[in-house]
Amino acid sequence: MNTEPNERGTTRQHTFFCTRKDRHITRSKVVEIEAKEIVVFDQKVKGWLITTEEAVIDKLIPLSESLHGDVMEHDPE
Repeated sequence: MNTEPNERGTTRQHTFFCTRKDRHITRSKVVEIEAKEIVVFDQKVKGWLITTEEAVIDKLIPLSESLHGDVMEHDPE
């Protein structure tokens, strides 16, 4: 029986500018969308600032395994 606490709820937010919001909001959890106009090479470009959130850890690894086990099996870096 595993009685060790699991790491849950670890997420990362990404904020970026785009001109085609439908392309980016269909597969991600959207936190915020803001209409924005920026200047690129002296030309105005209309688009959106989009903030998305995604899980950082998609697999739970027991604490004892990550501290004492072979970490290289789970971490390719």
